[in-house]
Amino acid sequence: MKEYTKVFSLRPFLLQEGITYLVLVPTVIMFFLPISQGFREHFLEGITLVFLQTVISVAIGAAVKYHLVSPAVRVMEDGGLDEREARYALRCASILPFAEAVLIFIRWAGIAWLSVVMPLYMKDYLPFDLLIFGGNILGMTGLSGMALYYLVAENSLAPFYRECSRKGILADGTGYLRISLNQKLFAIILLIAIPPIGDLIGTIYLSIFAGMPLSTIQMSFPLIVLQTVIMTFLNGYLLMKGITASVGGMSRMLKDMAGGKGDLTRRLEVRGIDEVGQLAHWFNEFMNDLEEIIRHVRHISLQLHGSIEQVSSGSQGLSQATQEQSASIEEISASIEEMNGSIQHNTQVVKGGRETSQIITGLIDKNREVFSRLMDATREISQDSRKIGDIVVTVNEVAFQTNLLALNASVEAARAGEHGKGFAVVAGEVRALAQRSGDAAREIRNLIDGTVGRIKTGDEFMKKTAESLEELMSRFDFFFKMMEEITTASMEQSQNMKELSIAVSQIDSFTQNNATTVEELACTLDSLRADASVLSSDVKKFRTTGE
Repeated sequence: MKEYTKVFSLRPFLLQEGITYLVLVPTVIMFFLPISQGFREHFLEGITLVFLQTVISVAIGAAVKYHLVSPAVRVMEDGGLDEREARYALRCASILPFAEAVLIFIRWAGIAWLSVVMPLYMKDYLPFDLLIFGGNILGMTGLSGMALYYLVAENSLAPFYRECSRKGILADGTGYLRISLNQKLFAIILLIAIPPIGDLIGTIYLSIFAGMPLSTIQMSFPLIVLQTVIMTFLNGYLLMKGITASVGGMSRMLKDMAGGKGDLTRRLEVRGIDEVGQLAHWFNEFMNDLEEIIRHVRHISLQLHGSIEQVSSGSQGLSQATQEQSASIEEISASIEEMNGSIQHNTQVVKGGRETSQIITGLIDKNREVFSRLMDATREISQDSRKIGDIVVTVNEVAFQTNLLALNASVEAARAGEHGKGFAVVAGEVRALAQRSGDAAREIRNLIDGTVGRIKTGDEFMKKTAESLEELMSRFDFFFKMMEEITTASMEQSQNMKELSIAVSQIDSFTQNNATTVEELACTLDSLRADASVLSSDVKKFRTTGE
């Protein structure tokens, strides 16, 4: 036999039928024995009818119970909770207490009366008054058993309700039959109060209308009281069992939480589908959410604590790095100041060099003009030398012609004889003079040719010098342009260095502010670390699933 068949069907069925046949049946029999002579005379036949009625009614009750709890048993035994099957099982389970309560009334007021009292009446073992009285007693007994069967059935289904609650089937509150706690309390009070009143009225009716003395039925009153006390105790116990379990469990859990023991793994037992069951269900849902929140908060607090430790370590390193950076920036600032001074000095030197270059440029321009004039004068001297050479050539030719004429004159003077001696002397002198003029002209020619050659050589040197001077001037122009660019770059560099110095000063100021901020951050992190430790220790007070 399946375990949950025992839990949902067999055990509650045995409890219900055991209380019925240990309390209610003996009470009814004790009612009839003193007042029914026919029942006493045919006791064995009456007991046989009672036995047969018991077999029939018990079989009907067992069949109804098994039919209605079978879906719940399948759901619990299979483990897999298909929602459609679970809702069907929940609907059958919610019908079970009502069905058993109605069935026990039918079993007593209908089946028992028809199968036991009516046959005895039909055989004239009982008068009509006892037939009516018997119907009243059986009906009141059925009413008395309705509350018992309802509560036993409802309490036996507590594990199934708990599983449905855990899976969220009870959350929407639809698809199953239930009554409110007020309605259940009112109905149970009526089912506890009406049966003894009905028994008492029936007994009084029997005494008055049947003419039966009270001494004959005086034992009925203690039986009514005893039955009422027993059934009230049992019904009250079953009724309060679920309420006290849920409320008491909630009280203990809240007390533990207030005392710092916060065991969030504990849950209330969902023992029904009324307000108490709904209270337990939603309290468990609240505890599930709270456990998830606490687990998440614990995880976050641990991460926060670790992150704060890392950030604290990082902030300490950052503080040290910031201080080192501040010192480096101060050194850089000092170096920039020195560099700025050097650049400014270089700028002044470059400015002086530029001024000197400008003076040199002016002097070179003047020297270029003088050299140009020298070139012109040299060129004029060369031209004049050529003219002198031409004159010397002319003189040399004149001397040659003169020498030739003097020679002709000497020849003619020799021909003239005595008469030509004077003329010969003059011709000789002229010839001598012409030779001397020719020699002088040749020397002058040689000198002029040498001078002209040297002038040509000097002129070539002057041209080369002029070309070198022009190249030097172009180099100087390039150098001067470079000096101008260097001067401009030095001035821009000096301006940039000033701006860099200002920027470094700002960076130094920012670094100092960052250092101050890092120190404040370190203090804040120390406070956060303390808060995180407190939060972690507080969260550790709660015990969650898996711990």
